[in-house]
Amino acid sequence: MSSNAPWFKLNDWTLMAVTGPQAQAFLQGQVTCDVSDLFATAEHGETRLGAHCTPKGRMQFSFRALARSEEHFLLRVPVSMVAAVKESLGKYILFSKAELTEESERYHLRGLYGEQARAALIDHLAEPSEVPGQWRGTEDGSVLLTLGEHQYECWLSAEAAETLERALGEPEPRDELWRLLEIRAGRGEVLPPTREQFTPQALNFPLLGAVSFRKGCYTGQEIVARLHYKGKLKAHMRRLEATGAGQCSPGTPIHREGGKKAGEVIMAADAGKDALECLAVLDDSALEQVLSIGESFSARVATLPYTVG
Repeated sequence: MSSNAPWFKLNDWTLMAVTGPQAQAFLQGQVTCDVSDLFATAEHGETRLGAHCTPKGRMQFSFRALARSEEHFLLRVPVSMVAAVKESLGKYILFSKAELTEESERYHLRGLYGEQARAALIDHLAEPSEVPGQWRGTEDGSVLLTLGEHQYECWLSAEAAETLERALGEPEPRDELWRLLEIRAGRGEVLPPTREQFTPQALNFPLLGAVSFRKGCYTGQEIVARLHYKGKLKAHMRRLEATGAGQCSPGTPIHREGGKKAGEVIMAADAGKDALECLAVLDDSALEQVLSIGESFSARVATLPYTVG
């Protein structure tokens, strides 16, 4: 495989671990998704999106989880949310036989994207799953996660990272590309400016399998369930395509024609040539309008790979 094979450093995300005899029970009682069936074997299994909420049902942080064993769970979170994870889970984990640790020293996060990505992994590391959302493990403890067609996220040991580096060359930081792929897949995440602002439903988490309405109680469950069974949202997360110049960050307000606020940016990424794509919680009544993002961008609602509302 040539040195320009498509692989990247992912510096904006890291892993947290929840380990110990009560790791599964602890997470099951705290997060929106069902973690009880995640563990298959130490070599393969499912991943699941989820969130940890306040007692009022607002998301403290979001994550992607997998189980290496019934006593060892990994949560992929934004680096900017590590303090929030420690704060929000830390106050509850004190009462469990479980431990929360940051795993940035153990794992190197990399992304591979493009038609050559799968072949590169097969040739130099291991064969990844063909099913989005599933992971495969290697003998050295690395994880190869399939996120979509031609998109693989790798949680690598130092040895595996060096092996790929020798074969594929030095990876470039490409967090912006990875964020753009997540936006196009409709997978939003909580970042510091939007912490404790939105329910899981506002970010379409039930549509992504990130909320279980059958597993029983967890922090914020009563509010989340009530909204599911009896509530009616007037705003949902949408993907926007925008043109303009400048910066756009989470929390940036979105206005409809006439200047009235219509929503708020969840995450955004540069799409090239003065183009921007973002996920935003947007009033349903503003879907057909020309929108403005901050003072620099004009935007319209674009499609998602799933049906909203």
